[in-house]
Amino acid sequence: MADILIIDPDLNTCMQMAAALEAAHHRCVLAHTIAEAYDIARHSTRLLTILNARLSWAESFSLLRLLEEKSWPLLFVTSESSTIRHLHTLYQGPRGVVLAPFDDHQLRHSVASLLSETNSQLTIGALRLDVEHRECTLDGESLTLTAQEFSLLQALMESPDAPLTREELLRTAWGYHTAGETRTVDVHIQRLRRKIGTSCIETVYKLGYRLKMA
Repeated sequence: MADILIIDPDLNTCMQMAAALEAAHHRCVLAHTIAEAYDIARHSTRLLTILNARLSWAESFSLLRLLEEKSWPLLFVTSESSTIRHLHTLYQGPRGVVLAPFDDHQLRHSVASLLSETNSQLTIGALRLDVEHRECTLDGESLTLTAQEFSLLQALMESPDAPLTREELLRTAWGYHTAGETRTVDVHIQRLRRKIGTSCIETVYKLGYRLKMA
């Protein structure tokens, strides 16, 4: 399940895509202009974005850079196969292209493929996490993490800039469902800070932690 931002000036198209994706248990939010989409993305935690490639590139530039900075996945929608290579050059984050016209199955498959690719390769700044192969690098240098440190870092990287409570980190990283083990989060946060940099993981007062990568 993912949060998906659909950007298309045509209301019916937006609603049709949303219905197809919500049937696969995704959550969708619709935007009909780039300005509206930018505001949604700026205040969101993590999104997969579906963008109609017919929209103005001059208007889209700031949105693309924002999504790129966050390393969020982007799915272009185009009716012209000749533009696919060009679209890939416009966005350096995780991206894909779906050719219109497409049916619900094709759309869901494109979204699932992009999510699978994105979730196995997490990148924020100089920090890269290969979930499939359980490898972590910082500035190209391999880091040695314990299984618990890796799971904790993955949870933080999947919600960059979003504060996560100790209880949320326990559930996400270790599957704990009680609040009695929150001290273990603090211990592993300190160990992670020594490996990736003390300023990368920020303490959120009376809440928990969030990942901040320049």
